[in-house]
Amino acid sequence: MTTATWNDPNHCPFCETELETPAAGFVDHIGDNPDCEAGFENWRSHVAGDVPGGWSG
Repeated sequence: MTTATWNDPNHCPFCETELETPAAGFVDHIGDNPDCEAGFENWRSHVAGDVPGGWSG
């Protein structure tokens, strides 16, 4: 897995696969790709405390 890059909403920031759609496509993608889902959960655990009131995403 590569380092996450969040500069292109049309590609997964973890594996750089082109997504079918930027938002829902990402959710579908991580649901089908355990490595990307793990990367997302790891990323989310690091930023959750940075957002006042938590981050629901």
